[in-house]
Amino acid sequence: MKLKLILVVALALAVLVFAGCQDFGQFPTPTLPTEPQAPKVVSPGTSVGTPDRAILAVYEHMLTIAGSAAAKEYLAEFYAMSDKWAAEQELFKDGSTLWYVTVDSTGVKDWKGKPHWLEAGWHVSPDGKVIPSSRLKANALLIEADLQKLSTPPGS
Repeated sequence: MKLKLILVVALALAVLVFAGCQDFGQFPTPTLPTEPQAPKVVSPGTSVGTPDRAILAVYEHMLTIAGSAAAKEYLAEFYAMSDKWAAEQELFKDGSTLWYVTVDSTGVKDWKGKPHWLEAGWHVSPDGKVIPSSRLKANALLIEADLQKLSTPPGS
């Protein structure tokens, strides 16, 4: 009888010690493998609801126009020299809105870039469509024309 009592007490102590060690991380509790969560990817053409997303839409738009290595090099130079990007939402009388994205490098001393890189603007619709603005001397249109010209194969 004493032997059974000693075995029960020893078994109970072993269970308590093991359970206590799990709480302190000595014997970690096995966990079931979980499926990795894929990061949420916002693809071009989706809803543009923030200034950062509007600026990114302009970047993506110009990158799609750059169809050659020379055009991508031009775009890289433009991005490297661009000083201040901003986006503001504009409300029209009919209740619709557009983002107006601008780049303004007029504060850069000793400007060495192309004159039409100093400042330019694009309109971005809520669905992500980008249109070069006629504001700021239509410089956005000139930038896009440069990209298209550099993307055209020779002899075309």
